[in-house]
Formats: sequence, C-alpha cells, structure tokens
Amino acid sequence: MNRRHLLLIGLLVLAASYLIAGGIIDPIGDPGEPETIDRDQLVQPAENGSYVWPYTSRDRSVDERTLAINLIVHGPDDQVQQTLVDQDELEWEELDLEEEEEPEMYEDAADQIQWDDAHGSTRYTYVDTEPHGGQPVWIEESYQLHTGTYLGSRYHIRAYTTDQDEWTAIQVHEEYFDFFRLRHSVTDIQGSQNALEAQFLDEPYVEEVRREYHGTHQGWNDGWASVVELAAIGPTVAGLLFGIGGLGLLGLIGGETTRGIVRGTRTLLRWAYRNSRGFVLAGALTGLVVGVRAAGLAVEAAVPWITPQAFVGVLYPALVVGLPVVTIVLTQPLERATRFLRLQRLASWLGRPLEPQSAFVFTIVGLGLGFVLDIVGIGITTLPLQLLLHRLGLLFALGLLAAGSARSDAEGAVLFGIGMLGWAVGLAMPLFGYI
Repeated sequence: MNRRHLLLIGLLVLAASYLIAGGIIDPIGDPGEPETIDRDQLVQPAENGSYVWPYTSRDRSVDERTLAINLIVHGPDDQVQQTLVDQDELEWEELDLEEEEEPEMYEDAADQIQWDDAHGSTRYTYVDTEPHGGQPVWIEESYQLHTGTYLGSRYHIRAYTTDQDEWTAIQVHEEYFDFFRLRHSVTDIQGSQNALEAQFLDEPYVEEVRREYHGTHQGWNDGWASVVELAAIGPTVAGLLFGIGGLGLLGLIGGETTRGIVRGTRTLLRWAYRNSRGFVLAGALTGLVVGVRAAGLAVEAAVPWITPQAFVGVLYPALVVGLPVVTIVLTQPLERATRFLRLQRLASWLGRPLEPQSAFVFTIVGLGLGFVLDIVGIGITTLPLQLLLHRLGLLFALGLLAAGSARSDAEGAVLFGIGMLGWAVGLAMPLFGYI
C-alpha cells in the first residue's frame, strides 16, 4: 500500500463512517410544545382503564421516540416496586381465606442480585386517563432501577405509573457507559426483557406471565410485550438473577515442513524486531482503553458514596488526549521532536522509528483491539450500527494521525492534520447530538 492509497482509503472510510453514523440519528432538537397522540396509537393495559403510548421519548413529542415499553406488571404500584427492590427479608405469605393454616413462607435463593435506584436521563411517555375522568398527559418515569455498574454495563429499568390505575409500564434495556459519548449507549432490549420476565416465572406471588402483541415494531422492539399479573398477596419480596457469559478465542498456527517453519520463524522474528515499537504502540493503545474502563469500575466499587459521574472528568481526558499523545510519542521520529522530546527519547530505546504504513496498521490494530476488549470485558457482545461506524471513524482518524506523525515532510503534515481533525470531529459528534 503506497502513501497515496493510504491517504485515499483513510479519507474515504473516515468521511463515510462519520456521515453515515451521524445521519442515522438526527441531532437532538429544542424542546417544543407537548403533542397529543391519537387513541389508535395507544394501548390499554387493563379493560376500562387508562391508555398508554407503548414507547418512551426524550421530549414530550413522538418525534423524539427512543425505546419501546416492553413489560407491564399488573398490581398496586408499591407492590410492583417491592417485588423488584426489597430483598432484605425474602418471604411470601399466601392469603387463603378457606384454610386456617400457618402462612406459607417463601425463601428465595441467596444469590439474588439487588436492584438499586438509578439515575439517568428523563424519558417521557404519554397516557390518556380519560376513562377515569382525567386528561391525556405526558408523564416522566416514576422511578428508575438498575443492576450492574454505572461505568460498566447494566440492566436499566424506567417504570411509569398513574394514580388511577394498578399497572406499571416498564421499559427495560441493556446499556453500557460509552466514554467516547460521555453517556450510556443502549445495546439491547430483547435480552433484558427476557431476563426480567424470567424472574416472575413460577413465583408464588405471580398469577400469570404471558406475551401480548401490540405491533410495536419500532424502538428496538419485535411487536410483543411481556405481561405479568401479580396474585392477591401479602408482603412480597423478589429479586432478579442475571448471568453473563463470556467469549473465548483460540487460534492455531501450523506449518508444512520443519524447514518452512524455521524460515518463516526467522522472517517473522526479523519483521517483529524491525517493528518492535509498533507492538509497543498497539499494546499501549489497547492498555489505555481497557485501563480507563478498569479504573472506572475500580473507583466506582471502592467509593460507592461518590457519584460515578465525578470520575468521568478524569477518565475522559485520559482517552481523548492520552490516545493521540501516545500515538505521537511512539510514531514521531526523534528529529521532529518538540514538546514531547523527553518522552520521544525514551521511545527511541524501544526500536526503530515506524514507517507510515506500519504506524497506520499498528495504531488501528491496537485501538481496535482495545475497543473490542473493552465492550466484551463488561459483557457486551453487540453494538448498534451507528456506534460501530463511529468507532471505525475514530480508528481511521487515529491511524492517519499516526501515519502523518511518522513522516517528516509536508505530506506527513497533511496526513497528521487530517487525522487530528477527524479525531476532533469524531469526539465532537456525540457531544452535539449527532450520534
């Protein structure tokens, strides 16, 4: 790959990834007047009860729709919340008026995972309480719950209730904290719906669990919602148990003959020696991305009384500034050293300076591996298309920066400038609502 091809490919991928990623989601607009929704767009969880819009929204408008409401629990509001969060004294008392027996106590498993109060962006839904003599109105969530870690991955619940009805509309999804967006990114709602639904199956305080089709095919949904009917019970306590699996990877390398193996090994060792600094570069980029995530999870666990958002102010600069600085220090020839002179002298001990093409490849491999290990390490295995394209753009932006940094001529300066501009644009897009 010559330098012109490198520049052309980098520019095309960088521009295409950002344009497509930014075009899938419109910028977040200014709040407008609350909208009204036709009755045929609403669902009625209980006969003769209120109607609810089966989605959530960033604003009081259908244009800001986000995710589909995917579970409805019938029962008193406080009782529904208790089945989710109160796990200190796990017991269930069945009310049976025909028998004079001692109450049957229900003991839950000791390894239940606790749902805790959560804080997140406000999301609205629309309810029409006209059957109870009320008016249509946009409402905020009544409470939010989560299980998992704020700076890692978690299941997140937003629950919506009305004063006139005995049902709770729930939107549950899986998300992870995205350091490049400075907020949580949703990765799934089907798996989290299944997991939450499963916690009510075969429980003594649940009368029925079923699925109802409402045709909600937008908001990441498949058209179906889970419905839970709580039994007429006394004090109830329940918990949720989640298991997150992992991934494994195994690679096998073989050779045809002993001579071929020896020859290939010598060639590989010579190439690795010439590019030893490239392996350090790739490892440093990978380690920085994974290290920031690990540091966030560690401090969140060590000092739970401090809001996790406070740590983001330290961890975010370590990524957005640290990644380009590490790339420049490990790719820029010593004769071009300026403000990073001392660091580049240390880097010169790591091996020969990298060629532009090698710097480009090692940077993309290192940062790409960091992205993969970061999300897999917190239990996320899929990402939305716009996030994948955004990360691809960041990869090529830092790769072009590395290729330009490795050159000492005007063409290198152009590559470096394009890479730095692409990096800045990629970081700014989420902050301005384009991803």
